[in-house]
Amino acid sequence: MPVLTVLFNIMAILGGYLVGVIWLGLDAGGFWANMQSNVNFNLDVVNGVIKSCIFGFICIWIALYQGFYTVPSSDGIGRATTKGVVFASLAVLGIDFILTAMMMEGW
Repeated sequence: MPVLTVLFNIMAILGGYLVGVIWLGLDAGGFWANMQSNVNFNLDVVNGVIKSCIFGFICIWIALYQGFYTVPSSDGIGRATTKGVVFASLAVLGIDFILTAMMMEGW
């Protein structure tokens, strides 16, 4: 999850550069100056990587629990997979709310 987060952050910056500078004709220096003035490394990047680590562990533990206690049949595996995805999605949504509130307060 952290590797995907870093990769997607890089792709988002490159995509913003492509749209802003290449397609819309903005000044490249102005783009990078605004990028540096509006992106706080600790608040935006580090907190995002921390959250992705926590989300990765949550998804792993829920998937392991569902897989360990599944009925060993094709129907049981399908049900466990569905339950795992639903539970992980809801857990990530709830934990994201809590982590965002904590990180905005400065821990």
